[in-house]
Amino acid sequence: MSGSGTTPGSSPDPSWGPLADDLVALAQTADDDAIVDVLLARITARAAEVVAGVDYASITAWRGAGYTTVATSDDLARAVDDAQHAEAAGPCVQAEQTATPVTVPDIAAMTMSWPGFHKEAARLGLQASVSVPLFAGGGGPVGVLNLYTRQAAELDTLSAGVRHVFAVERAPARDFAADGDAGTRQLLHGLGWALRLRVAIQQAVGMLMADTGCGAADGDRMLRDRAATARVSPAAAALRVIDEMEPGSGPGVRVTMVRLGGDVLWAAVSGELARPLDTAAAGQLTMVLDEPVSVVELDLSGLRFCDAAGLRLLLDLRERAIAAGRGLRLAAVSVAVRTLLSLTETAAEFGHPPASESAADGEPVD
Repeated sequence: MSGSGTTPGSSPDPSWGPLADDLVALAQTADDDAIVDVLLARITARAAEVVAGVDYASITAWRGAGYTTVATSDDLARAVDDAQHAEAAGPCVQAEQTATPVTVPDIAAMTMSWPGFHKEAARLGLQASVSVPLFAGGGGPVGVLNLYTRQAAELDTLSAGVRHVFAVERAPARDFAADGDAGTRQLLHGLGWALRLRVAIQQAVGMLMADTGCGAADGDRMLRDRAATARVSPAAAALRVIDEMEPGSGPGVRVTMVRLGGDVLWAAVSGELARPLDTAAAGQLTMVLDEPVSVVELDLSGLRFCDAAGLRLLLDLRERAIAAGRGLRLAAVSVAVRTLLSLTETAAEFGHPPASESAADGEPVD
């Protein structure tokens, strides 16, 4: 997306980086896309490189008639995976089958469960492991990230963080993630946003299925066609579908946020931003500045109506963003917003000239 660089005076978010980017990219990729295996390989290598305490990493996936290791940072990890694949039992297999993470804080204490895994891991000197299911756009696991360590306590913070992220299906709270090293925070935030995108994409696909009577594959294809037409990511397209189709979208405003990669937050604002404005509306908009990013992109294509009071709120948000060292731009606008910006000659305040009169409703501003 455009505008992904940091703004002057801002510092990169230590909780974000290439590993988080790849996790978010995977969540928006079709399951059968060839790039999936490329992303899985990069996630494996980067997890082994940046997450403190991780000595080896691999990814297990179900392919054809059985489990296999599709990426690994070392042959030692492959050997432990193979022991689980041979018995179709172990933390990586359970994580794939249940779509939930499996943590093993003390491999030596496992004398009864998963004998193949226990024997091979103990033989190779491994003391703890974390197996995390990873999801692409289809919603089911496309692989399980296995993280192994020779020092059991090294993965305690990571294990707790992974369980927390999967429980809430979003990025961890700042105070929760503050205890881990930069690599652990990057993994947790990437997982959290990936899960959040997964929920949004699956909800949007379900709405398209219900609206058209199509199957899941066609619903997913319809969503990706919408994304391509609007020149936005599948997650951003999903937010638009939800805003359009969710029942009970009456007066008022709703803000939905997704972090789509890099140092950029995409915030979709829908409903009516008009007098009388309540504190809840202002509070929802202000929330976009709570995320530790350098650039906020506002998608206003879902605003059915916006008056001078609503515009004042948006201008106030811009001023707060500048004061906080953040960039704020309009990624897309509705006819109502475009007309208001033109009449008030305030488009330049957001760093962009007015869109042409022929632009379709909801098209990008630039």
